[in-house]
Amino acid sequence: MEMNQSLKDVFFLQVIFNEPAQVRPWTFSAFFFTYIVTVTLNLVLILLIILRKQLQKPVYIFLAYLLLMDIICSTTVLPRLMYSIIINNQTRINLCFIQSFFISFYAGMETYILGIMAIDRYLAVCHPLRYSVLMTNSKAHIVIWATLCWCFLTAGVLYLLLFRLTFCKDALPNVGCVFIAIANLSCEDITVNSIYGIALSSIMLIYIITVVIITYGFILYTCLRSVQDSEGRSKALDTCLTHWLVLFLFLFSFLFNIISLRLSAGKSSSDVFKHLSDSLFYLLQPLAIPIQSLKTWKYRSRTT
Repeated sequence: MEMNQSLKDVFFLQVIFNEPAQVRPWTFSAFFFTYIVTVTLNLVLILLIILRKQLQKPVYIFLAYLLLMDIICSTTVLPRLMYSIIINNQTRINLCFIQSFFISFYAGMETYILGIMAIDRYLAVCHPLRYSVLMTNSKAHIVIWATLCWCFLTAGVLYLLLFRLTFCKDALPNVGCVFIAIANLSCEDITVNSIYGIALSSIMLIYIITVVIITYGFILYTCLRSVQDSEGRSKALDTCLTHWLVLFLFLFSFLFNIISLRLSAGKSSSDVFKHLSDSLFYLLQPLAIPIQSLKTWKYRSRTT
């Protein structure tokens, strides 16, 4: 009974310490470099959007919030991960719950903002004359803050569902405290947790896939129909392609992460698979967004 009580206090990030001790400093350096580059690049772009008046437009407002979400994701996961690699792979249960909340909050915000940006591109390409009326700065902020409240609420429910559980296992299979991975450590029935997690993930996936198919379907139709304006069509397709690539990377990493978590629950996935899943979601995605930002910025500067 004493042993079970101690297991409720801390979790062990099991995957990290499968590597030889001599490799860990190099792993730490790689993560540290990635974190510094990600945060610096995102912060610089956010400051430019805030300080330059010509960038006070809905498209850049969405980008600024997206960049902020990437900073939240990197800061939530990477510092704790670097500490675990070098010093201690234990994390207290309450801190793990908080990290899980912010990871869930990030995933929701990233999904919905990317969908909102797809709608923004649809309005800009398909309704250029009405765009300034349909999408204003104030409307952009309202939509983002409504999305923020929704994601805060849904992530909060995940936190409460974890808080009610008792845990009799202590080895987390992933580098971060992800909701379903924590729930799988419980010695109680987690049916409610599993159903809620699947429902939330399904809503986000259905939303982003539906929005992308509809908006980009109309965008492609409009661009292909505008044969007389080949230059404008080319530029519109160029900026939309960049957004589509980021969307594809996010969807791929999101689905890959979900599959990895479900397989790890059944103990049928390798450590390499888990590492790849975590790297896609926590490392590549936050670095991909600034690339889209710079590409969109370049496109806008050419058309103004």
